[in-house]
Amino acid sequence: MQTTPHLIWDRHTRLFHWALVLTFSASMITGLSGEMDWMEWHLYCGYGMLGLITFRLLTGILARDYGHFSRFPIHPRHVKAYARGEKQYAGHNPMGSWMVIIMLMALAAQALSGLLTTDDFMFEGPWVYNADEFWISLAGKVHHNNWILLLALVACHIIAVLVYRFGKRQDLITPMVTGRKWLHRDLLTDLEAVVPLSVLRLALLLGSAAGLTWAAVTLP
Repeated sequence: MQTTPHLIWDRHTRLFHWALVLTFSASMITGLSGEMDWMEWHLYCGYGMLGLITFRLLTGILARDYGHFSRFPIHPRHVKAYARGEKQYAGHNPMGSWMVIIMLMALAAQALSGLLTTDDFMFEGPWVYNADEFWISLAGKVHHNNWILLLALVACHIIAVLVYRFGKRQDLITPMVTGRKWLHRDLLTDLEAVVPLSVLRLALLLGSAAGLTWAAVTLP
């Protein structure tokens, strides 16, 4: 039996998710197109991804919805219980929690390595001038190979969403649009209050993420 919908994903989590979808897609298109005229936009997409990752880290620590890192059930006992069907979760399940962590790490590696990457011709990341050849070479290898891992993770994510939608009859897309999720009664004992971010706090976190990203790109 289902209850009334509960707020699970606050607007900052939804904003991050869909902004990342657009930025990552644009980054892949501009980076893999082979068009030199698009490389400048590829750099901007990389800066945008770095800003979004920074924003996600800040909200994962300071915000109060189910995107908070403390609400990620990542302990092995949680994974085992979920795999056995013994436990359900209002927010991310253990598999989803680990996917978020791995995805953030892979995205951070891609964005940061881009700051140290050069094509030795027209474009170079803002950190190249102050780095030695070892780190530039390492970053270049990471940047030119890690995108394959990222596409594989995205494919796994999409497949998982489809499996839940058509196999388990659980809609994961609509809650990421509306923020609200229909929950079974056996989840109500595990619900924790979601405290929405005020517009002011959201603006401050966005500004902080933008400022930190600007500093990372320009100050070195």
